[in-house]
Amino acid sequence: MLRTVIAKNLAGWEVMEIFANRVNEADRVFMEFVGMIADVLGDDDAPETLRHQVLQLAVVFTCSISQLSPGAYFLRRDLFPCIAKVITSPDTQRFTFESSLLLSILANFHKSDAAKLNPYLQRIRDTQDTELMHKICWATGFALDAAVKAYQEISDDSIPTFAKSVGALFTSLLPDRALVMQPLDPPREFLKNQPIEATVSLLPVFEFLFFNPLFAQVLVDMIPTPDSKPSDSKQSALVPPLAYNILSLSSYVLTHASSSASPRTLAYANLALNTLLVMSENMHIMSVFCKPTSSKEAIRLCRQRLPLLPVPSPTRAPICALLDCCVLWLRHNLHKQLEVYTFTTCIWTCHRVIWYLQKERMRLEYDWLELWKAVVGLLGFLSSKLDSLITTGGVERLIQETIRLLDLALRRADLFLPTPTALDEFIYEVVRSSAVIRKQTLVLQSLGQPTSADRGASLRSDSASKALARVLSTAAYYEGKLAPAGPRSAKDAFRIVSKDIEQNGLHSAHDADDTEPPKHAEDVVSFIRVACADGLALMS
Repeated sequence: MLRTVIAKNLAGWEVMEIFANRVNEADRVFMEFVGMIADVLGDDDAPETLRHQVLQLAVVFTCSISQLSPGAYFLRRDLFPCIAKVITSPDTQRFTFESSLLLSILANFHKSDAAKLNPYLQRIRDTQDTELMHKICWATGFALDAAVKAYQEISDDSIPTFAKSVGALFTSLLPDRALVMQPLDPPREFLKNQPIEATVSLLPVFEFLFFNPLFAQVLVDMIPTPDSKPSDSKQSALVPPLAYNILSLSSYVLTHASSSASPRTLAYANLALNTLLVMSENMHIMSVFCKPTSSKEAIRLCRQRLPLLPVPSPTRAPICALLDCCVLWLRHNLHKQLEVYTFTTCIWTCHRVIWYLQKERMRLEYDWLELWKAVVGLLGFLSSKLDSLITTGGVERLIQETIRLLDLALRRADLFLPTPTALDEFIYEVVRSSAVIRKQTLVLQSLGQPTSADRGASLRSDSASKALARVLSTAAYYEGKLAPAGPRSAKDAFRIVSKDIEQNGLHSAHDADDTEPPKHAEDVVSFIRVACADGLALMS
C-alpha cells in the first residue's frame, strides 16, 4: 500500500499530508516512524521475520521517496548503528543485501547539496568496522555473480574447449541443425532487462571504495594468492572474490551498454567505469591487481560481441581484465549520441593504470595492441563524426585526455611494455594512425580555445597541445625512416620500424612532468534514481 500511494508522483508536502493527516503533524508522525524502524532493527530480541519486514519497509519507503523532502527525517536520527547491527549479527546477516542498499540510499539523499548534513556519509567515511565491510563484500559477491550469470544465460560465451568444439561440430551435422548457426551477438531485445536489478548492490561497494580507504584493504584481502591454501569458506567455493566479480560484471555491462541505449543501462555503465577508476587510483588495489592470479580464480570476461578479446591466460594479473573492460567500452559504444563523460572516465582509468605501471617499472604481459587500436579508434571516430555527435559537451576534454594518454604511453613505453615486439607494435600503430592523430589539431582548434579566465581549462589545453606535438614528433621521425625505404607492404613497414628501434632505441625521449596525475574519480550522484527504481523492483 505504501508503494502504491507514493507512486502517484506526489510532491513532498502531499506525502506528509497523506501520512500525517496535516502537514503540521508531519514532524511527530515521521519521527515516530523513523524511531520505530530504528528500535526494531536494533532490537536483538525482536523476531527475525519482524526485523526483516521492517527493513524491507524502510527500503520501500526510502526508494519511493527518493529525493523528496520526507526523506530528510531519516537524517535526523542516525540509523547507521542499527543497520550495521543487522549486517553483522549472525541471526540477521542474511539480510545484508537489503541493509547495505538502505544504507547507500540514505547516504545519497541530496548528497550534492547537503552532504555535510548527512550522517550516513560521515559514518561510511569514518567506520573502522571490518566485519561490516566483509559482510557487505560477501552479500555483493553473490548478487554480482547472479548478474553475470544472467548475461551468460542469454548467450553462452564461455571459451571453447576441444571437447566442446567437437561436440558442436557433430551437433551441427545433424539434419535439422545443418543450416543453423549460433548467433554471436545476442539480439537486443534479450538484453533490454540487463543488468538485473540485483546489480544495484554495486552502489554501496562504490560508496565504501570512494569514501573509506580501509574498504580497499578488505576488498583485496579476499583475493587468494597463487600459493595460498584453498579456503574453507562456503562463499569461496560458490563465487569468485568480489573484486573479480566486479571486473566480470563490468565487462558485460560495458559491452552491452549501448545495445538498448536506455538511461538505466548507461547509468550502470557509468557506475561500473567509475568503480574501475576508483580501483585504478588506489595504490593498494593496484599492487594486488598487478600480481598473477590463481588459475582456479580466473576472471570471466564478456565474449558476446565481435571482435572478441584474445583468449586470456588463466594466471594473468587482474589488471589485464580491468584494461580489457576499458577496451570493450571503447569498442562497442561509439555512437552518434556519445556518452562523453563515461568515455573520459575510461581514458582516465587507462592513463592511471599506465602511469602506475611505468612508476613501478612493471612490464605487464598483456595484449597491448588491442588497447592501442581501441584508443586510436576513438580519436578516429571523434574526428570523423564531430559535426553529427549529440552530446552535452566535453568532447574537447575527451580528446585532450586521450592525447595525453598516448603521450604518456609513448614516453614510457620501454618501462611497462613486456617485450620488444609489443613496443614495435605500439610504435607502428602510432605511425600507421598518424593521419588520424594529426586531425586532432584541427578538431581542437574547431572546438575553440578556453578563455583566460578559465585557468584550469587553459592549463589542460596547453598540456594537451604539448603532448600532441610530442606524439606527432615521434610519428614523423619513423615516417621519415619509412619514406626513403619505400615499403611494399605493412610487414615491410613494420620490419623497418622494428629495426630502427632495435638499433637506435625508442625515439620518444622527451622531457615532461611525470608527477602523479590528479585523481579524477567522482561520486556518482546521478545514479540514485536508478538505484531507487531497482530497489523498489527488488522489494516487489
